[in-house]
Amino acid sequence: MKKEMKIMEYSYVNPEWKQKNEEMNRNNKKKRNGIRVGLAVLLSCVVMATVIGLFAGVLLANRYLISRDMEKAAAVTETAPTSAPASVKEENKEKDELVTPKEIKPTEASEAASSSVSQFAYNGVYSRAQICEIAAPSVVGIDVVTPVSFYGRIYESEGSGSGVILTSDGYIATCAHVVEDATKITVILNDDTEYEAKLVGKDARNDLAIIKIEAADLTAAEIGDSDMLTVGEDVIAIGNPLGELRGTATSGIISALRRPVTVEKVNMELIQTDAAISPGNSGGGLFNAGGKLIGIVNAKASGNNAEGLGFAIPINNVLKEINDLLNYGYITGKAYLGVYTQNVTLRSDYGFWQYSTVSCVQVGDVVAGSAAEKAGIKSGDLILAINDEQVSSNTVLSDIIARYNAGDTVTVKIQRDGQTVELTVTFGEYIPQG
Repeated sequence: MKKEMKIMEYSYVNPEWKQKNEEMNRNNKKKRNGIRVGLAVLLSCVVMATVIGLFAGVLLANRYLISRDMEKAAAVTETAPTSAPASVKEENKEKDELVTPKEIKPTEASEAASSSVSQFAYNGVYSRAQICEIAAPSVVGIDVVTPVSFYGRIYESEGSGSGVILTSDGYIATCAHVVEDATKITVILNDDTEYEAKLVGKDARNDLAIIKIEAADLTAAEIGDSDMLTVGEDVIAIGNPLGELRGTATSGIISALRRPVTVEKVNMELIQTDAAISPGNSGGGLFNAGGKLIGIVNAKASGNNAEGLGFAIPINNVLKEINDLLNYGYITGKAYLGVYTQNVTLRSDYGFWQYSTVSCVQVGDVVAGSAAEKAGIKSGDLILAINDEQVSSNTVLSDIIARYNAGDTVTVKIQRDGQTVELTVTFGEYIPQG
């Protein structure tokens, strides 16, 4: 509409004022003679020249603009000049550019979003189809075979999940629970090519695992920045739902950031999304509008009444673990106590009907040179607490130690020969053997 107004402004000319000036000049010529007549004629000529120049200039500009629209050009063809001076063309070119809608390209849209809306950590915003085209080749299907004991007999159980290619030479990220206890891991690429994979390492605390296939020139996912996500941001999950629908993409938004979630008794902080997540999606990728990996899908709400409640591990949360597994095959800096323990229950009797019980762990053996040996822990000791946190089972002991790093110092309360003793322990670093 603004452009229409500009065109109408430059094309509108009222010819009546020219006729009135001509009539006035004729009357003055009859009344005046000599120099007065000459001056009047000269003045009239000057005015006429000015009017004609202005009239011609306006028509030239109108012709220049209207020639770009054939419909409107037809209406003024008879009166418009064939060309316009360069100065007029340049002037109208500048004015025309001000009212012409700018074509917004994907990269320009992303820059605007990242600078003024959400500070996204990527330089491209694409359509859903483009995101899938970019990201889908980096997502794989994973089939596993796991031994299962049933009434004393061992059977093979088959399962499926997803993974994301991290490097072009075959390192793939997935969830630890996808490959847990697997005796055979098969990776199926986006082009249906199959490879046998081996487990490089895993971190159960973060539900992360790295597997490796012998391949080259693979399409690796581009890593995004999960710390720069915002609630409401568009995302796409790509994975292998039901173990038979590889490459399935589901769209949604970021529903929450760093949502505290307890998954299989493990406390985690996860990205929440309403993108459809199904069994088999675990280990697949959650991608932002730039096609970059910002999360590894690992959980969903299991209740019958829950819908649109999927979760993913923020990629920034596990970058260190990923790099450690790629480079060393294990997570560096993890705390290590160095004891073998078993669950026990202590009972104190107060009479025939009255007694109390305390659950704890008993040290069966101490690893030579470990933090436990250096602190004076011995075989047969009962571990009651660490930094005032009660140790009621092997699982609790492992969970407590997992919250510390190598080099951290804690107070361990033990019971030895009926006496309670507190020992100071400085954790060592866990390094897998073999």
